[in-house]
Amino acid sequence: MSDLIRESAQRSHVIIHEEIARDGAQGKTLLNGDQRVQIARRQSALFGTAAMHHLVFNAGFPSAGKEEFRATRQVAEEVEECYIGAAGRAIREDIDLLLSAVDGAKFPRIFIAVPASDRMAQTMMHCDGAQAARSAVDMVRYAKDKRPELCVDVALADACRSDPGRVADTAVALTGAGMSMAIVCDTVGSLYPSESRAYYRDLVGSAGSEVGFVAHMHNDLGFGLVNTLEALSAGVYGLTSSWLSLGERAGMAATEQLLFILGFQPEAFAERFGVRAPLWRQEINLKMLPSLARYVSDVSGRPLGATDPIVGTGVNSISTGTPFTNPELFQPFNPQTVLGIPPQVHLTALASKRVVAAVASELGFSLSDDEISSSLNWVKAEAFSRGSGVLGKEDFQAYLHEQGFGRGTEQNDLKERKVLFA
Repeated sequence: MSDLIRESAQRSHVIIHEEIARDGAQGKTLLNGDQRVQIARRQSALFGTAAMHHLVFNAGFPSAGKEEFRATRQVAEEVEECYIGAAGRAIREDIDLLLSAVDGAKFPRIFIAVPASDRMAQTMMHCDGAQAARSAVDMVRYAKDKRPELCVDVALADACRSDPGRVADTAVALTGAGMSMAIVCDTVGSLYPSESRAYYRDLVGSAGSEVGFVAHMHNDLGFGLVNTLEALSAGVYGLTSSWLSLGERAGMAATEQLLFILGFQPEAFAERFGVRAPLWRQEINLKMLPSLARYVSDVSGRPLGATDPIVGTGVNSISTGTPFTNPELFQPFNPQTVLGIPPQVHLTALASKRVVAAVASELGFSLSDDEISSSLNWVKAEAFSRGSGVLGKEDFQAYLHEQGFGRGTEQNDLKERKVLFA
């Protein structure tokens, strides 16, 4: 069976290694088998019928325990839309377990972790980097001898603190042994953006076109997403991300942000990233991002914040006067058109008369000028009294009832109520 993921990268199409189930667990979260299956299927749907060309869903780390093995195995058995990966150490026992975990998957894949730097090799394998590389070659051959058709990736731990020429040589040797793609790990998230682009340019230039790379960039310094995009600009089309940025320590590039950036305004890709469009076999359905992010938030316990980009609770919301007069002027894109997120008006201490009138209208009240002024004073005083950033609309509705404001104008049909922005 051909490797559709490697073929996509060779055609300059983006591939995504999704890490919510594996690296995400190191973000102090836990997804059971059913939840992993749900996320994998829904994420596959973003790509339409082309998920097997773009998505590797890394389902887990089977050697972590029998429950983890079962959860990984469940994803491999039940998800047919995309590649299902399982991760382990570069030892025979782990490889045997990985082969068992993905056995029967429609699009199976495994990856083994190998230290790329001398310091990491000493810690992980009690040897130097050169010995670790030779061992990795042997383990790739071992896996391919057992399952010749299986796609075997190798994660090069701490690669970005090792010389790119040396990493390139290791990747060439691994490719010769049967490796599909080398996952280049900025294990501690230490690279700055300009360093990331230079590193990947040197790496790609040294390795040649036969080697496929995947960038795995952590977010310890806040550069996970931008460093991933720098890798793309340097010619690396394999990218790693995790929903809501969940991952080890400070996480990694957020899937919802990465997919939005690489799915929005494809006509600008050449100017923004130095790559040609299309990056995808078919357009990503960006309107599916918010609902899937909410699901991940619910099952992982990581709440969505008001300031989270793309999928946060504050997207397409207004609470102050100036943006209220011309919302599009204060947005980089139309969230309702692009993401399907409808506009919302929130009551805060920064509310204006327009905001108060709009929320009252949404609730079915048509207020006089004096009633609007009184209501605005109440909103500001109540917000500070409670120490609350946002006042509930049910509380505002109760206040309007108590004051008898808008009497005779309250609408009965809630389905008719709309938020007014002008």
